[in-house]
Amino acid sequence: MTWLRKMRPLLVAAGGVALVGSLLGARLLGPGAGGGTDTSVAKAPPAPKDAAGTVVLGTADSDPPPARYGLPTVLQSGEVVEVFVNQNQAVKAGDKLYRFDSTMLEQKVEGAKAALGSARAKADTARGASDAHAKKVDLQKQVVAGYETQVKLAHEAWRLGEYNLTELLKSSAVPQEKWEDRRKNDVKLFELYADHEGKKVKTAIEKATLADLEAAKVNHVDKLIAEADSEVKRYEGMVREAETAVRLCTVTARQDGTVERVSISKGDTIGIGTHAPLVILIPAGPRVIRAEVEGEVAHKIGANQKGRAVTVHDFTDPKVTFQGVVRDLGDSFLPRRANEGALVQNETRILEVVIEVTNPNPPGKPSLRVGQRVRVIFGP
Repeated sequence: MTWLRKMRPLLVAAGGVALVGSLLGARLLGPGAGGGTDTSVAKAPPAPKDAAGTVVLGTADSDPPPARYGLPTVLQSGEVVEVFVNQNQAVKAGDKLYRFDSTMLEQKVEGAKAALGSARAKADTARGASDAHAKKVDLQKQVVAGYETQVKLAHEAWRLGEYNLTELLKSSAVPQEKWEDRRKNDVKLFELYADHEGKKVKTAIEKATLADLEAAKVNHVDKLIAEADSEVKRYEGMVREAETAVRLCTVTARQDGTVERVSISKGDTIGIGTHAPLVILIPAGPRVIRAEVEGEVAHKIGANQKGRAVTVHDFTDPKVTFQGVVRDLGDSFLPRRANEGALVQNETRILEVVIEVTNPNPPGKPSLRVGQRVRVIFGP
């Protein structure tokens, strides 16, 4: 007991030290203290002390927004065979970013070209047949024209024979009432008549032959040419489509800009289920701040703010600032959107504000990054 009474002060002191240590440890392990595994978001640094007006949060963006490049639409999956760019590399519209293996698509191109060659050969054959047929038609037209001329000449000969016979009868002693019988029984005149009628029949036959040839051109020859031309056009389309597919395997920049991220390497196999962008490109153009102002304070930001210069503070370090000008104010409140992009009903409506940053790359200071969170102070 005597020993315990002597040690009591020391035990009390030790207990006090242990209690203080426990409290300090709990604080170090608490949210935002830099220790432990708690992932809670630390409170944002306060706005600058000299801030006056309405403070809103915004996010840095490019105008137009960042471009994201992935698997070409012509592929279900593919192997990356070349990567042409690196992070932070400046590119121009049309510059190559990366290329997928296109061996199978190139084989389709060759197959389509072979089929196109065959179709063109058939079209040439059909046109050759058409040319030959056209020559037959022209020749038959000449035959018909020749027979029509013969018919006219035979008719004139027949009429001339009638005239000569009539004149002979007038100068003879044959009574006029017997002239008709003489005409009917005159062998020479009958021969002229028969020759005229024969040539008329022959002309009709040749005209029928010509009509058949012309009908065959419309019903057969022209149809063969149309079918052959249709096949040529079909295979030409297949060649263009296959060549386009091969070309799309090489992904190119759609606009000038700077490569922000490259997530692929040569030899990577990418499937259609890969949703993450393979390359992110920040287009050349102005940097902007897109801010969404809550409805309860949106009324404090009037139309007079448009065109006004504002200071943009980094969210985590208010000392890092940029200068900007209010470019656009939403004409009306917009419904808030959830992270996945679907509209959320019955939520507070917001006012969209766009600020164009005039010095995104200040000398001697960090540049404004796309996606960087910032604070903007609007004056009264």
